[in-house]
Amino acid sequence: MFSNRRSDDVAAPRAGRPRSETARRAILDAAADLALAETCVPTIDAVAARAGVSRTTIYKWWPSSAAVLAEALLDRFHESIEFDDALPVRQALTGQVDALVRLLRQTPAGALLRQLLAAAASDERVARALLAQWMDPRRESAAHHVARGVAQGDLRADVDVELVVDALFAPVYHRLVWGHAPLDADLATRVCDLVWPGIAATEP
Repeated sequence: MFSNRRSDDVAAPRAGRPRSETARRAILDAAADLALAETCVPTIDAVAARAGVSRTTIYKWWPSSAAVLAEALLDRFHESIEFDDALPVRQALTGQVDALVRLLRQTPAGALLRQLLAAAASDERVARALLAQWMDPRRESAAHHVARGVAQGDLRADVDVELVVDALFAPVYHRLVWGHAPLDADLATRVCDLVWPGIAATEP
């Protein structure tokens, strides 16, 4: 499933000529198309063949097949973390959690993410890729809206932003990994209804 290239060979992308945006686009599209069609992490060879590039080109910019796929999925579904500042903070946060729930329950991305999370437990490269290319961008977007809520006076000034983000997204990933409860259509609303009273600014 995952490339077995040695970790010391792919510890980090090498410095050099900036990557071609055309080649980057072809690689990300190929990885996403293959993964979503087959519901598995494509090999570097498969991605290279579909994108019309060499294995060497891919390894210049990504350390593993998991890293390619994590970035490809974020790129393909980037709209799921884009919520305008014109929205009320609570609506933006609920919308972001809901977009993730819908993505995981309505597309093959849910099964793919379960595979990446399982692999991350034993492969540090996969864990790093998943954090950098999937988790961190989503967390940063949510943290932005939490910080916006604090600045606007909607949320308490002393809220722990990182903990709030954990509280919002943990139920989604917990249910995805363990399957003990479904990713219900109203899960985002129920999670935010639970979290909001603990972070909302008190009325004067």
